[in-house]
Amino acid sequence: MTGEQLLLIGIIGSVSASIGVWWWLRAPLRMMLNQLCDRPGSTDFWSRYTLLMLVIAPLALAVLLSPEGPRTVVAGLRHVLLAVLAGQFLAFGLVGRSLLKAVRQAIAGPAADARA
Repeated sequence: MTGEQLLLIGIIGSVSASIGVWWWLRAPLRMMLNQLCDRPGSTDFWSRYTLLMLVIAPLALAVLLSPEGPRTVVAGLRHVLLAVLAGQFLAFGLVGRSLLKAVRQAIAGPAADARA
């Protein structure tokens, strides 16, 4: 396979996997965001932020790590799959870190109010 074919497969695979993962997580994510967000529109913003991060981070890695030269089909697809999975892992880390901070603040908020 040529480098251009692998890049195209990486882009399509990355975006497809990201949207698939977001689609699978959207209902539980929205429920959690509804509990955490107290301002109107916050849930929509954080849901879109999550989608954007789940698309951009894997896509950036898929493009960055795309092989340049010709490869066998198996080696090329293996390389693309590893780049997509590494990007998904990075995206989940970024989104998870943001959500963890929000959850910790939400938990600490009532406890801090009760002590005051």
